[in-house]
Amino acid sequence: MNDVSNAARGQANRDDLLSPATQIVRNRADYLGEGQDDVGQRIADDKLELFVAVDPAQAMLQQFAALQPEFIALHDVGSSQSLRLLGAIAGALNTRVQTLSIRRQGHGVALAVLPFVELPGRGNQHLRVYSTDIDTDSQSRKQLASVLLGHARLGVLLVGEMPGHLLTGALQPVREAVVRGPWPNRDLLMVPLGSPGALAAQAAAINGPRGLNVRVTPQAASSNDAWGYVTGAWNRLRESSAPAAKAPLAQRPMPSSTSEAPTEAMPLPGAEPDPQDLRAGRWADYLRACQAIKGLVSACVFEARSGHPLAHCGARPDARHLVTEGLKLFNAMAECGRGLGLGPSQPDAAITLTGHHLLMHPLPGHPGIVMHAVLDASVANLTLARMQLQRVDTAVLGEH
Repeated sequence: MNDVSNAARGQANRDDLLSPATQIVRNRADYLGEGQDDVGQRIADDKLELFVAVDPAQAMLQQFAALQPEFIALHDVGSSQSLRLLGAIAGALNTRVQTLSIRRQGHGVALAVLPFVELPGRGNQHLRVYSTDIDTDSQSRKQLASVLLGHARLGVLLVGEMPGHLLTGALQPVREAVVRGPWPNRDLLMVPLGSPGALAAQAAAINGPRGLNVRVTPQAASSNDAWGYVTGAWNRLRESSAPAAKAPLAQRPMPSSTSEAPTEAMPLPGAEPDPQDLRAGRWADYLRACQAIKGLVSACVFEARSGHPLAHCGARPDARHLVTEGLKLFNAMAECGRGLGLGPSQPDAAITLTGHHLLMHPLPGHPGIVMHAVLDASVANLTLARMQLQRVDTAVLGEH
């Protein structure tokens, strides 16, 4: 009898070993029961990663095919407004612009960094809004822009004011991407930031897949106008979707009784009538806080992509010279990183000259926005100045 009992216990132990109660899960999301319905694994509140074995555009195609996410893609055509619009949306939601870093499997260097914001909705649902102003090399940026626009539920072209012949050339990559495919997206919204001019004729010339709907909005004189047209188009798409489509999403957190309300075009803080200066008030506040840095002579916040100055404080050098020389320095450092095989980056540097220090500082949480400052080396302590700058980031931008 004992032999039988021992044999039974031995079999039970063997079964336990073969089918252990403890299971290995693939990632944190699975362990917490969150699941994965969008691209990337979260490593911080505002940072996600995607490790790949192929080029970034092909990797995103694979992710979209597997996950079928719904999202909005903002694309600049002769303008540089998409990142600013993301920043304005993030400011209105009291959140940050997030980033998705695509890295080669087995390497830590980012091949591409995609900026986006998430609009909260019902329960744990959310809607991503991507900008195609991506930190990567030019070829990958073009390919990723085509993938994002072609697979978005709503593609948005933010079109700057330009002569007709230049507009035709600026829209040519979009037309080619639509024809080349794949292009499952059936809705493109063209938002003119200047005079609409011949934009309607240009929209009619975009010949894509059967059922592609290209609409042109009235001129957007401010970020509020632009976002209002985007949210209006999104709501119309959602209302026309089948019942099985993704649940309604609110643009900002709402009480549960209204969580199924349409996305609203809420006011965006810092919006000015001039679409070329959407967030000037906040950048001026940032520089005012920087004036407490001992030895500060002059500083300018500018947009790295367009070279547009956003705010300036101090005397000479003036804003124009700080932007011109700052861009040379910023681009040279970024290109050096790429040349060394270190991938795309946002250079953050302190440089000592004979009588001055230069600070090149990308503003955290606001991709593409950079501060260039000049300090008097006879007065300023460079280490202390950088510590004070971190405190300004925390106090004004909410970054740690």
